[in-house]
Amino acid sequence: MFALATDGAPGRPNEDFVVATPDIAVVVDGAGIPFGGCHHGVAWYAQQLGVRTLSALIDNPGIELTEGLATGIAVVASLHAETCDLSNPGTPCAAIGILRIGTERVDTLALSDVSIVVDLDSGPEVTCDLSIEEISGTEPDAVAGWAFGSEGHKTALAELVARQTATRNRPDGWWVAASDPNAAQHARANSYSRSAMRRASAFTDGATRPVDQMQCYEWPAYLDLLDKVGPSALIKHVRTIEGGDPHGERYPRTKLHDDATVAQFHVGSLS
Repeated sequence: MFALATDGAPGRPNEDFVVATPDIAVVVDGAGIPFGGCHHGVAWYAQQLGVRTLSALIDNPGIELTEGLATGIAVVASLHAETCDLSNPGTPCAAIGILRIGTERVDTLALSDVSIVVDLDSGPEVTCDLSIEEISGTEPDAVAGWAFGSEGHKTALAELVARQTATRNRPDGWWVAASDPNAAQHARANSYSRSAMRRASAFTDGATRPVDQMQCYEWPAYLDLLDKVGPSALIKHVRTIEGGDPHGERYPRTKLHDDATVAQFHVGSLS
């Protein structure tokens, strides 16, 4: 069984989404220009992608996670292909992560910068696709030295977004879910022995900031904290860290707060 929590950045709609069955969790981090080419919006896209991908995996037990994701992307595209301009660079897209707990095997998938963490006897294994950073540069590096709201920060952010947009969903670039189901074949996928799994969780990048951007925690300590307080309180802790750096000076980042989502599997809840 999964414990779920999601929280939108204060003052704006939550473009993250999470949905789960007792053995599968899907976390989605939506992106795109609000209503850029799509009148439904980014949150709608994230919700539909999560639900349709989970449905594909439920309907076809045992299929590869990439197949379920490809079906989810195709179904969502069909829902608004005739009403929206899916070729618009601002049309909704999303990073997505899937965690499936089987009786003998644990499967993980990450398309773009979500993190699926399976803690094994040998330590945490992270499934995450950081191609966007490798190709376009990291967010902290892009805006380092600039306070939120400053002209320098605005310019640096615009340049980062331009690099990301120009290299998105192309053979020599990075991949994210949008309207082309072939993007699923570029996801990172792994499998582990269920008997070696100690714990497992899925996070959008707004919930992993203290680990990968701010470097306040290593994964073992962060997972220990999640075990202690649960997903909702973990996100509140992230908000406390963010609030303690209101200008982005200690922890350079593109925005003060980000949407944050956690799906935590309770070991022992499945036979």
